[in-house]
Amino acid sequence: MGMSKISQAPLHMENSPSQWIAGGLLDAEYKEYLLLAWLQKLKAEFKATRLYPALADIIRNHKALVQLEEELKAGKERGDTVGFDLKRLRVIREATSDHQGLEKYLDDLIQRALPHLTSAIAEGKALYDLIESQLDFVPVGIQPLHLSEGYLLVTMGDDDRKSLEVYRYQQSRILRGGEAFHELNLRAVESRDMAPFEQPDEVKWSLIGRFRDLPQPATFHAHVEWTVPVRQTLLPIAKRKLLREIAQC
Repeated sequence: MGMSKISQAPLHMENSPSQWIAGGLLDAEYKEYLLLAWLQKLKAEFKATRLYPALADIIRNHKALVQLEEELKAGKERGDTVGFDLKRLRVIREATSDHQGLEKYLDDLIQRALPHLTSAIAEGKALYDLIESQLDFVPVGIQPLHLSEGYLLVTMGDDDRKSLEVYRYQQSRILRGGEAFHELNLRAVESRDMAPFEQPDEVKWSLIGRFRDLPQPATFHAHVEWTVPVRQTLLPIAKRKLLREIAQC
């Protein structure tokens, strides 16, 4: 999508911050009402210990508003606001226009919405930090020189009963906007309960025997005794731990 005026697009905050900001009725009080209703649903996810994608969606909308706020502050001298570049969330200006109502709407929306989003991020981050503090993350056995590919063992529960999920990971380097970023791709290998007294190194040797294309895999074990949703909470936290571990080597 290129340059465009404000449209009457449906509002889908979790998918497109630009649609929420620029679509529908351009009334900051009404948009604040929509935001609060949306945040109420996402905070219910936090109460159910489901961090993602709720936290990522909140952060995405917060970043969009901060970017827009910076655009407005930096461009006051370039003329009045007349529209948006919806793809990049940039303000379109003309030196000779009288569309001051649009700029007032944006200023009002930013002032109303940012505190709510900041508070919600803090709530999600507190939950993230709490679960991360209970997470044991350790290497399994002797590690190879290169850690860009291997296995992530994710377990949950106490000694009487532990669930196990095994993922094969591969790190890749991607370019975004001319900058290089590291991305971690995970592929599920198995999901089961661990046998009594079964240890992570036994799981590792079992994987080596089954998948001969990776004879010396880097292997890491993430464990938490609490029962939390794996894909919405435990796995994203373990994945970030793994990325930090790889980056340090």
